[in-house]
Amino acid sequence: MMKRKFLLSVTALALCAALLAGCGGSSSSTASSAQSTAPASSADAGSGARTAENGTVDLDAIVSQLLETNPISNQFEIAAMNIEYDFGLAAEDVTAYKGVRSNDNGDAGLVLVIQPAAGKSEAICEQLQTYKQDQVAFYGNYAEFGQAQSNVENAVISGRDDLVVMVIASNESTGDISGAVDSVMDQYAQ
Repeated sequence: MMKRKFLLSVTALALCAALLAGCGGSSSSTASSAQSTAPASSADAGSGARTAENGTVDLDAIVSQLLETNPISNQFEIAAMNIEYDFGLAAEDVTAYKGVRSNDNGDAGLVLVIQPAAGKSEAICEQLQTYKQDQVAFYGNYAEFGQAQSNVENAVISGRDDLVVMVIASNESTGDISGAVDSVMDQYAQ
């Protein structure tokens, strides 16, 4: 009798685990569609423009350019779940995004590029400021993360109608983060 109860319990747990795993699968199609942008056309690549064939921003190129100045160790790719739950952005406010952050304990390094929905650039910048303040408070709880807290306090958030960029220096970074963001914004405006 005891053996039978044990087997039933194990079977019930296995079924619960399978059901829970199945519940999380629906967001993957949303994540891949929100992240995808068409590759840059050959005409755009030669002119230095930062747009893809469908007229959207080539987010991959912008992230790569920012990572040259702000190399992030142990990169963790930002997913749709992070956009909504970590950054507090409404899915309908974000047309496309691309970003990475450090997965190292005590390193707040981040590069995030967002193509906002029409008229949502300012709201996204405001929400990223809130995220920044939350991160400053979080790292302030740990004396050993003083460098990360300082990096978050000096984060750069810049937005225009069709592009929002947030960069937090990695602990390894020695480059001019502000200058790199200004350069990207200027190139995109051309």
